[in-house]
Amino acid sequence: ENGSPVKQYKLRLSNGSPSQVCAVQVKLNAPLKDKWNLEDVSADLYRTPAWMTIAPGDSAEQAGYVAYGDSTPTIVTVQNC
Repeated sequence: ENGSPVKQYKLRLSNGSPSQVCAVQVKLNAPLKDKWNLEDVSADLYRTPAWMTIAPGDSAEQAGYVAYGDSTPTIVTVQNC
């Protein structure tokens, strides 16, 4: 957008808790061109799909997006199963 370079990002979510994680809500802090394995919640707020659970000590890398310019994602909420 507005001449910003297009960049692709892979979201790597790690679970350091003793509980299984069922959903993560994240702000991507950039205008998006495309996304995969992320569901819209509201403006600039997305969540991982229900099938993407993360076991304790594990990580998930199935979600990603293409943004206009730089993006530093912010975790908003983590929902345990």
